[in-house]
Amino acid sequence: MLIMILSGYIYMKRSCGDRNIRTAWFNVDFLLPIICFALLFGVRYDVGNDYESYLEIYDGYSHHSVVRDDLEVGFKLITQLMAESGMHYSFYFSLIAFLQIFLIYYTFRKEGYLFPFLAFMIMSGAFLGWMSVIRQSLVWCLFVYAVPFIKQKKFIPYMLCIAAGYTLHRTALLLLPLYFIFKSGKDFFRNIPLQLSLLFMSLLLSGVSIWSQYLKNIDVILNLIGLGDRYNNVESVLTLDEDYVYGPRTWLIFLLNIILILYSNKVKDTFSSSNIKIYYNLYFIGSCINLLLVGNHALQRPLLFFVNMNIIVFSYLLVYLWKYGGKSILHTAAFLLIIAVQLINFGTTIYLGDQERMKATYHFWWEQT
Repeated sequence: MLIMILSGYIYMKRSCGDRNIRTAWFNVDFLLPIICFALLFGVRYDVGNDYESYLEIYDGYSHHSVVRDDLEVGFKLITQLMAESGMHYSFYFSLIAFLQIFLIYYTFRKEGYLFPFLAFMIMSGAFLGWMSVIRQSLVWCLFVYAVPFIKQKKFIPYMLCIAAGYTLHRTALLLLPLYFIFKSGKDFFRNIPLQLSLLFMSLLLSGVSIWSQYLKNIDVILNLIGLGDRYNNVESVLTLDEDYVYGPRTWLIFLLNIILILYSNKVKDTFSSSNIKIYYNLYFIGSCINLLLVGNHALQRPLLFFVNMNIIVFSYLLVYLWKYGGKSILHTAAFLLIIAVQLINFGTTIYLGDQERMKATYHFWWEQT
């Protein structure tokens, strides 16, 4: 985390003073954090809930046997080629981690002011999700790269990105209509009282089992996006977890969303030349629906494409509070609160790392038992 933040700060200082920004990204302060991230999460062992299943698939291909026959063609090809060539699985996981972080960094290469904050947001929580939901997280990173094509109205490049994503995970199909929704450039959420009302309404209705009557054909959608095998019992999919506990972390994240909403218009206006409007609209929609479906992992799973945008929108907010908001006790307090909540999240991840549901305790592959 420290290496990535420091490198991001150096990149920020250098890129802001470099008029030839198109070549500014190809430097050690851009590449070092990418290499560190890829290396660290390549040589890990059993970090992330899905690690063992992907390792089993890789070992299967290395012995010319098929463990799963439902893998998408692109992901299967990458896995099979590397496994059958005799490469150690650490190279395989390094490649995936490299693609994830490179896509994010390359997307924002012209917005160097974001880099230290992007590094902080990724390493204070998001990284564990990337290590668990590997394929869908990789598709999300590809989607982040594709979002600028929406604003530029470049339909073919956007569709090529989604097609590439579909070969990695079929949930990429959910991203198809987003081009037509956002290409107009309209900001759907500028009314702050409306946003606050929707957020609080989502909280009040969360965990209430009122969705089954509207989602009778959810199995068709789950099969279409490749989650049918995992959630093949429709009744269990529609059953919300009534035992979900709204702990301190839940309320802190809710508070951060309120702060984000209050500052949203100022942030979007400050960075009007960026794609913040699209990222913000996606995140706000995802946050509300995610709250409604709290405790139901099956229905929340596709929302990762939206909820994961918190990395980006809060990075913009941090930059605004740090540099553009002016000297204010409220700005400073909001900035410090976001940092503190992320560090608490990071600390909790480490503290609970040994628990089966977390799989967050870091081990090198040569330490396996």
